[in-house]
Amino acid sequence: MDLLHSSGVDLAVRLQAQCRDYESWFHLASTVADLHTVYFIVFPLWFHLHREVSIKLIWVAVIGDWLNLVLKWVLSGERPYWWVHETQYYGSMQAPVLEQFPITCETGPGSPSGHAMGSAGVWYVMVTAVLSIAAEKCSSVFTGLLRLVLWMVFWSVELLVCMSRVYMAAHFPHQVIAGVISGMIVAEAFSRVQWIYSASLKKYFFITLFLLSFAVGFYLLLKALDVDLLWTLEKAKKWCVRSEWVHMDSTPFASLLRNMGTLFGLGLGLHSPLFTESKKSTSAPFRGGCIIASLVLLQLLDHLNFSSDNATRYYLLSFCKSAAAPLIATSLVPGFLAHLFWGKKGKKH
Repeated sequence: MDLLHSSGVDLAVRLQAQCRDYESWFHLASTVADLHTVYFIVFPLWFHLHREVSIKLIWVAVIGDWLNLVLKWVLSGERPYWWVHETQYYGSMQAPVLEQFPITCETGPGSPSGHAMGSAGVWYVMVTAVLSIAAEKCSSVFTGLLRLVLWMVFWSVELLVCMSRVYMAAHFPHQVIAGVISGMIVAEAFSRVQWIYSASLKKYFFITLFLLSFAVGFYLLLKALDVDLLWTLEKAKKWCVRSEWVHMDSTPFASLLRNMGTLFGLGLGLHSPLFTESKKSTSAPFRGGCIIASLVLLQLLDHLNFSSDNATRYYLLSFCKSAAAPLIATSLVPGFLAHLFWGKKGKKH
């Protein structure tokens, strides 16, 4: 593993030296690859354009990130920015110098990469969805050309995401490759699942409870066996060049609560009376209005930040904020606009 890690560090050093002009692109790639972008931007767009695709996006993102958390706890992978300081591999030689950035200091284990896994799963869903729609409405020649273009875009995006995570010294190359493969496997698995489109609120509740209980139970079990799953938090605090770059929202439990909140919020939204009422309105102007209003409200919600002084309160508020995001897009905004539209129409009659 030391040899594999040292090769990864050498690649990161070369990238930082030779790709300085592309640093802004690497920052953008890491930001877009974060599941936060899916929940607050991509999901509301797809929900009002093609509902089934948006539901699959949330399930793939949530289950993929939950699986990523469990795999990280099991594999306990190192991260480059702290490994170079603690390894004995270089002996008396000077260890390579890795530059750090505001998004470098992730606090969880490194393998597999969550950004690579999440982006691969989400983009796989979107590409296959567009190709499926095109196959029904377009000629075979156009569909074949579109397939070539979209898969080229897919692999270009994933290459950029992987390079950005290595450039930021947040992951080793083998970790981002494992993330891409894992994400595609999760997305492909959900392409064969149909019950998620008709799941009851009760099923959403129990699946959310099971995933949360399993992760917490796994953590407590290993802790009882004297295995510290939060060992990486101390390393991040110790070796990050600036303490303010170590964020509470990058901890494993913050990620877990965000995902569970998102899944539960989706269930609440899809079974809300407001969502049922909004299904009567299917016109393009109505959908466009829903998209614009949802994006505006979600950006306002996104600017709502919480103090990390109290961890329990922070996790609870993060759960609520995450649950509110899909609830706004699925029921509150379309329900309000539908009521406004149909109410005015009823008064005219």
